[in-house]
Amino acid sequence: MTKVTKVNHPIISSYLEDFAKNYGISKNKAKDEHALFEKFINDLILKVYGNDVNANFESMETGTAFGIDGVAIFVNDRLIESEEDFDYICKNAKKIDVNFIFTQAKVSKNFDRTQIQDFFMGVLRFFNLEKCEIKELKDQWEISKYIYSKSNKFKELPSIDLYFATLSTNDLDLKDLHMKSTLDKGNYDLINKVMFNDQRINFKPLGLKKIMELYRKLDSNLEIKFNLDKQPVPYPIDPTKKVSSGYYGLIRLESLFDILTDKIDGEIKLKKGIFEDNIRDYLGSDDNIDVNSNMTKEITGSKAHLFGLLNNGITIIADDVSIVTTEATLTNYQIVNGCQTSNVLFESKENITAENIYIPIRLIGTTDEETKHAIIKATNSQTSLKPEQLAALKVEQKDIEEYYKVKRSRNRFDLYYERRTEQYRNEEIQKIKIINIPFQIKATSAMFLDLPHEVSGQYGKVEKSTRGKLFLNSDYLNVYYVSGLAWYRVDAFIRNTEEGKIFRRARWHIMMLFKYFIEPRYLDYSDLEINKEAESVSNKMEKILLDDIESSKLIEQAVNTIKDYLAENGISNISEDRKLFERKETTDGLKSFLVKLYDGVKQ
Repeated sequence: MTKVTKVNHPIISSYLEDFAKNYGISKNKAKDEHALFEKFINDLILKVYGNDVNANFESMETGTAFGIDGVAIFVNDRLIESEEDFDYICKNAKKIDVNFIFTQAKVSKNFDRTQIQDFFMGVLRFFNLEKCEIKELKDQWEISKYIYSKSNKFKELPSIDLYFATLSTNDLDLKDLHMKSTLDKGNYDLINKVMFNDQRINFKPLGLKKIMELYRKLDSNLEIKFNLDKQPVPYPIDPTKKVSSGYYGLIRLESLFDILTDKIDGEIKLKKGIFEDNIRDYLGSDDNIDVNSNMTKEITGSKAHLFGLLNNGITIIADDVSIVTTEATLTNYQIVNGCQTSNVLFESKENITAENIYIPIRLIGTTDEETKHAIIKATNSQTSLKPEQLAALKVEQKDIEEYYKVKRSRNRFDLYYERRTEQYRNEEIQKIKIINIPFQIKATSAMFLDLPHEVSGQYGKVEKSTRGKLFLNSDYLNVYYVSGLAWYRVDAFIRNTEEGKIFRRARWHIMMLFKYFIEPRYLDYSDLEINKEAESVSNKMEKILLDDIESSKLIEQAVNTIKDYLAENGISNISEDRKLFERKETTDGLKSFLVKLYDGVKQ
């Protein structure tokens, strides 16, 4: 029977209710509001303090681990879930920035000194890299050990943030000598490990007011007002009316920082999410691309006043651009070109001594997706782009989005394709029913290309494994839709059942097996493609996945098949080998097991 723990605060309860609805957490699972609160806090921390749009709160969960409810490891702002993720990010970076995040969430109405002491103790035990002391955190511990083995790549020692959340109506009382002593000792012990940057060890208490403040920040529209100082030049009116307004002008560096930064916990940080439509990630000021290190020298040198003349500037697309004299207002904006410039300026802000620096800026108001993509592609054409960055701009993406829309109408089943980050920001749509490009690639590759072992981890790494096999034309769109539908069904199973929690790492293999249950002759194919055969199977699969009962039976059949395969190979505890489902041998073994199974049925 599911444990029932209620949160005795109406606003937090409403947050939790919305959170459960957004992520498709069943009412039975949501009864334990303490466990739900832990998930909610992890999600909140990732979204407010993290900068990886694909980071998921479930990746942070720690089960029954002593003193710790969440662990996240970020390398160059990307969530790391394996050594392979780390290697992929390091491949193109000369130096890396590492940040460890730990959370602990309690529904009590005060900051308990003993619980905080246990939190620090759990973190200290985690960083004993000689021996894993907390078995529930073995995966994260192994990744951390691997990261420290590559410490020659560090820009500086890693940072560490500890978030302790309660429903206390009061701030943490630092006048309490016992509490202060606990915090001082915890901080001292972490410093004494000589594993972290002393200036970047942060204990951050989150009481009721702070949680509500962070939630409001998360829930608010991305809107900014700033001054251009110089009267901008308007573009001619667009006769198609796809572009509502456009301006070209100069922005004072101080005003640009208003657009780029936010104040969180008293610290000025780059705003999260404003570069998601910029298809070229920030490469770092001292990495392999010399242009960024040159920009740093220019903006901090004796000729900084010429920076605006030597730089292409910033291009911003917003849903709405309003300018009255020199005051501008942007609503739901994205920096689509100028990611490198913006980051270099932010990193250099303490060393910029010149005054009256102006940066070229273009402001474009449009909600038309095709126009946005045309601008993004054109303004990023000066240097070569990675294939995974170009995937978002392919014509087929629009066709897939439209196909999902048609299916919503025909099937009366809500599933949405998100071509652009935060595309459905202002619409009340469950997050579990939104399939973005990375998950579309993962789901389709796992199901129809037999690559479930390849699709975990960083998006760029996954795209490389599937390059030239997806989004080739718009002839077989049902394959993509059904892959998204299968992901929705399996994700719900993983999230809402005890067995699902056990088989989380096998979720992509579960999806692969669907195809073989429906069409066993697929086992005879050596080279899988997105073609007429795949489209035919997807049509049969669609009918099953649209039915709650039949889809549950299909998932149960897949799980039982995996159990039987594991039993035949003497594997009783899948949690002991976290890389089991990341090996091609497991995929091949499952397929061979099915061949024997079906041959036995035929005989």
